[in-house]
Amino acid sequence: MRASRAFTLVELLIALAIFALLSAFAYRGLAVMLESREALERDSRRWRDLALFVARFERDVQAALDRPAIGASGTMLGALSSRLDLPGADGLALTRAGATLYANDLAAPQRVGYRFREGRVDRLAWPAVDAGPRAEVQATPVLEDVRALGFRFLDRGFEWRRDWALPAAQGRPLAVEMTLEL
Repeated sequence: MRASRAFTLVELLIALAIFALLSAFAYRGLAVMLESREALERDSRRWRDLALFVARFERDVQAALDRPAIGASGTMLGALSSRLDLPGADGLALTRAGATLYANDLAAPQRVGYRFREGRVDRLAWPAVDAGPRAEVQATPVLEDVRALGFRFLDRGFEWRRDWALPAAQGRPLAVEMTLEL
């Protein structure tokens, strides 16, 4: 009798079971790695968006001019104010210098603002520093998934205040602090 050199059915089933187990572990490991990669990309995008928002806000505040504005309702607005010329809206509005590199409307002073609304931060842009009665404010979402946005203003007596609304009487604050809760 010759010795047969083949796998029995039992040995083949055991080998298949081991291979299936190893494949399941490998698949689960790959799935966890892909989920981690996706979460890292999402967090990276979030931090990038936050850095872009803070840089834009910083540029706007650094370019602030000491020029009051006239709102669409005809009221005098401070050069920098915690009251927006919109119904029931608080945030920050300011008059800023235009971009000096342009020879068009972007070179003129601009009225911009920031507000928190429905879980996002909007950057507001008025068509001119002194708005007409039917001036449309352009709101551009700049940051999503936000819980709260707040501002504080440092006055001449080195006291922090939550509001800075009076036009020319107060001038500009010494500092503006922004608090953002994600």
